[in-house]
Amino acid sequence: MAAAFSAERLRRLLTLLALVPALPTAALEALDDEALSAVQARDGITVEIRNNSPITTSSLTWFTDSNGSFAANCTGGIANRQACTRLAPSVAGIAGAPLRATLALDAGAESSSGVAYMRTTLDWQPQLLTVSRLTPMTPTVDYSTHSLGQFGLYSQGHLTLSNQGGLFNNGGNFAMLDFSMDGNLVYRQGAAGQPELSLGNLQFSNFFSNGAGGGHVAAPGRVGFDAQGLLLAAPYSRTDLTFDLMFKGAPGNFDTSGRSPMIRLGWTGGLINPLMRVSPGGIGYGTYTSGAQTFYDIDGGNGGGARSEGLNVLASWDFDSDFAWIIGQAGGNGTSARLTNWRRMATVPSSTPMLSMPLTLDVLQNGTGPAGLCFGGGFTSGSPVAATCTAAGGSWIAGGVPTGKAAFATLIRDGHLHAYSQQTEVRDPTSGTPASVYDWSLLYTFGKLDADILLYPEGRNQGVTLSTNTTGIKADITLTAQSPGYWAKANSASAAVRATAGAGWATNTHFMVANTKVDGVVGQQYGVGLVNADLLWSTRDLYFRLVNSDSGYPLLPGGLWLQTDTSAVYQFRGLLGGGNLQDLSAPTSVALLDLRLSTNRFIFALSPMAPIAGDAPIGFAGLLDLDGSAYLSLGEVSSPSSTFRLYDLSGRIGWANGTVNLVSGQNSPDGLPQLAISNDLKFGASANFLDPGAATPQGGGAAVLGKVGFGSENFGRFVLPAGNWHSDVSLKIPGT
Repeated sequence: MAAAFSAERLRRLLTLLALVPALPTAALEALDDEALSAVQARDGITVEIRNNSPITTSSLTWFTDSNGSFAANCTGGIANRQACTRLAPSVAGIAGAPLRATLALDAGAESSSGVAYMRTTLDWQPQLLTVSRLTPMTPTVDYSTHSLGQFGLYSQGHLTLSNQGGLFNNGGNFAMLDFSMDGNLVYRQGAAGQPELSLGNLQFSNFFSNGAGGGHVAAPGRVGFDAQGLLLAAPYSRTDLTFDLMFKGAPGNFDTSGRSPMIRLGWTGGLINPLMRVSPGGIGYGTYTSGAQTFYDIDGGNGGGARSEGLNVLASWDFDSDFAWIIGQAGGNGTSARLTNWRRMATVPSSTPMLSMPLTLDVLQNGTGPAGLCFGGGFTSGSPVAATCTAAGGSWIAGGVPTGKAAFATLIRDGHLHAYSQQTEVRDPTSGTPASVYDWSLLYTFGKLDADILLYPEGRNQGVTLSTNTTGIKADITLTAQSPGYWAKANSASAAVRATAGAGWATNTHFMVANTKVDGVVGQQYGVGLVNADLLWSTRDLYFRLVNSDSGYPLLPGGLWLQTDTSAVYQFRGLLGGGNLQDLSAPTSVALLDLRLSTNRFIFALSPMAPIAGDAPIGFAGLLDLDGSAYLSLGEVSSPSSTFRLYDLSGRIGWANGTVNLVSGQNSPDGLPQLAISNDLKFGASANFLDPGAATPQGGGAAVLGKVGFGSENFGRFVLPAGNWHSDVSLKIPGT
């Protein structure tokens, strides 16, 4: 069968559900919360789905900018904007069992007040949901035979939602929400038998609670509609999302057996004032003027003109006292580090969420929509056009969907993270000892976070052939995390201006290692690292690949590859220094650091590795060909024009035999857990991955060339024709 829907149709359908009133209370039992939660199927309506065969949808279509036309060939919309997205999903039971799901709907009244309630419960038994195609359809380019790949979701789970006065009543904190699911998400590029990447042992749950201080007992929140769309919010909630990233080179069909673990990731614990808003509306296509400056009207809310029919999502919250970010081993001993005890940056008001992440989801094509991002310029909000960006001293990073192309788009504007963890907890499940808790932090915050992520349904062929195949993911990505205005002020010729550079430190971007209990004193916190940083990652024609090997680079390991032969730029700049985390307005200064790695070829491979003495590391390897514009500069803080520079860098740098291992205390000589990083850094001809398209016949890269200078003076050139530098770095927290 075929189905079609738009964001507006979805909104109308959910609104109808929200307006369904509870049945007259005279015909119902009086139910208190406990009785309502234990209501039996005979008290309401129960629908059970049971099918021994898969349920298949040959074509599910989501229209954006349809202009009222829902033709099967996705025509009839607005020129250069009309689009639809096609999926081919199916769902079936697993391991020979039938597909089974139960949906129950109950209505009643709270016994003391007589207020009407509605309650719905959905339970589903183990099942496999597959999506065999995911394709954008536009008048601009014919992607009818293309796909981003194939997805398989194994899951079983439970959802309960109850609310006063209707299932989606938004009148207050009346709703009880409880969702849980576990399973595996599998992705591959091509037919069964091609390498697969999995989010294994996937667990996701969320429920409204009374907070960590109250023991996370179920409590009411809000689920409903307002003028902007669907809203989920509560004073507190508990969320758990954990998974193991896993790889299998020779799988069956969405294979979960015998996979090789790579890394474990998780976000778990309580959230304060969590808010999730899903609203109709995609990218705004116009501009607006603020003073003498012109900005893209990203959400169409500033009078800039039309907006597409995509979706926008806003997520924001504070972290409760038990929240943790988890990173660790997916195999072996399962040792993990938990970043806990999160704290808002000093001077950031409590009314500002610690985390805010606004997303826009749409299909863009043929040069429409925002044309890039501004790096620098001092903008604290908004998305300036190119002329506004450069006039303010920023660097314009051109982007957008090229003419003749179409892409799935995810845009972020004005996101932020204004909090950091104060403790690191290391757990080794096999050691038989309690977790080790340290008053140290791997501190990272994000000031103004913006991103354009454009995905094309195109794959890359083996070897050096650059023509695309019809299945895979090619991406154009621009991401910035900035400290608005800092860099320009820090490099000013005026000492008075430089003195004000750090005024916005509390809402800036930082990457630091911090001692959060100096001399055993709670609240005495100092960090060192890159302060008031700007971060840029920009890449074009970046392929996300799942490979066992590639004939062009047979010495690179199989696994997850990120590869571009067009462009990849990674730049970070800021103050190398440190200081009191409660006041970083005038930190201790070492140098102004600016590093830009600009390449015309970039490969980075993550691969599984066998456990070492019970600890399971993750492997990495890769290369970058510097394009002649890369540089490194170190500037004097009190005299920014006094700068040591390595610039106009070109040539190849490679990584080989790289490992990252979170070593458990039982495998460390001093009994302290440590993060161990080992690799061989190769230069020029030594970066030999047997690329037959390289300039040198042995397969190595071009010699590393560059210039050396100080200030405006050029001291000469240097060349590094070949070389190998092995490094072993261990990071550990001293015992107390």
